[in-house]
Amino acid sequence: MNSTPCITLTEVSKTFKLGLFKSKKAVDNLTLEIPSGEVVGLLGPNGSGKSTTIKMILGFLKPTSGEILICGHDVENRWARSFIGYLPENPRFQKFLTGNDILRYYGKLLGLHGLKLSKKIEFLMDLVNLKHACNERVQGYSKGMTQRLAIAQTLLNDPQLLIFDEPMSGLDPLGRIEMRNLISTIHVESPKSTLFFSSHVLEDVETLCKSVALLQKGKLKTFASIDSLIANEQQRYEVVIQNLSKELESLIFEKCPQKTVAIGKSFSVEGTEKLSWVLSKLLETQTKVISINGQRKKLEEALFRANEGLSMSEVII
Repeated sequence: MNSTPCITLTEVSKTFKLGLFKSKKAVDNLTLEIPSGEVVGLLGPNGSGKSTTIKMILGFLKPTSGEILICGHDVENRWARSFIGYLPENPRFQKFLTGNDILRYYGKLLGLHGLKLSKKIEFLMDLVNLKHACNERVQGYSKGMTQRLAIAQTLLNDPQLLIFDEPMSGLDPLGRIEMRNLISTIHVESPKSTLFFSSHVLEDVETLCKSVALLQKGKLKTFASIDSLIANEQQRYEVVIQNLSKELESLIFEKCPQKTVAIGKSFSVEGTEKLSWVLSKLLETQTKVISINGQRKKLEEALFRANEGLSMSEVII
């Protein structure tokens, strides 16, 4: 794997003037390295600086201060931008053109021609599951189909860096699943490429990403692997019990979240030590334990605990 980071931001800040005497710092002294060959999620509430950061990486905005490198090259260098494939949140195409026409047009802009371009288009339309609609006008495409066509367009130049801005935005549940599967397929097909995407849906980030960066008020609050974040969380267990007396319930499950289920009462217990203690007490009283199930640890809870200064609403975005 390439040891050079795919994206390097060093003390990057961006300040916007709001008037004669007013200004707003959208990104504040951001230092971040995105390794090559990984899928990395960019998280943060509205106004956290995600879009501004992406626009600076793409070269659409110039940072007020700091340095941005793409694969070791200054982002202001046109050569650096040739490494990037970009998916905007709401891609738009000329409605009177077909999917094939769109890819052929952008392929020629990238210097591709003839049989090489035709084979590339055929491969990409098959990859994004649009082969059946390749000769249909894009005005008849659904939101999900348009997103997938836009992804095919980003892959035309075999980019080393893919930047997706809210790729699941506006998609129905089935469309989101298809998009997640497509992103996973792209990573398998191009394991050396880096995928950096922003999202408001933590479930998608947790499913797809190896690492996550969390911005808040323009500052980097967390950059860590998802495994390391969740590993710091205590395992939680759901214990379902029948015929538990009120006295034992208050003694054993004090402050434990609980709910009534069809076959008894369910209690949520954190940590193996607590679970062992609970089970020993239940066995002493010969209380009937119906089931014990490990519960899935949540990324938002791990981020919340890793950033105690944040409210949960600033993590669940």
